[in-house]
Amino acid sequence: MSDQNEIEQADEGFFEALNEMFAGNVKRMEDLWSHADDVIYMGPVPELFHVGWKAIDLDWIVQSKTHLSGSIKVINRHVTVGDGLAVVHHIAEVSGQGPDHGTFRMRGTNVFRKEEGHWKLIAHHSDPLPYLKV
Repeated sequence: MSDQNEIEQADEGFFEALNEMFAGNVKRMEDLWSHADDVIYMGPVPELFHVGWKAIDLDWIVQSKTHLSGSIKVINRHVTVGDGLAVVHHIAEVSGQGPDHGTFRMRGTNVFRKEEGHWKLIAHHSDPLPYLKV
């Protein structure tokens, strides 16, 4: 399988892991990420800026316990693969979240690094949620 296909699968795995996390299961998200100290998570809460696996994992655990519900799926994805690093920009559709449980779109970026032959997520950044006050 080409690196391009592996990255597309890894990025799709991120969204599958998000959907599982919305239902309370954080395991798949934990498996997807690098556990290094240089990883970063800048999620949809405007002030969210976690560096290092321990801080990121704690955030995913807390989120999973809230049972957010809803779902998210990619509707457009662009992959750039380099030597051991890959960047994915995507537009995703989120359904069933927020005060009206409606549907909205978000932009995001994932960065993957090849570690011991496997592509691991090392950075995630997404737009702020439209229903949060900044």
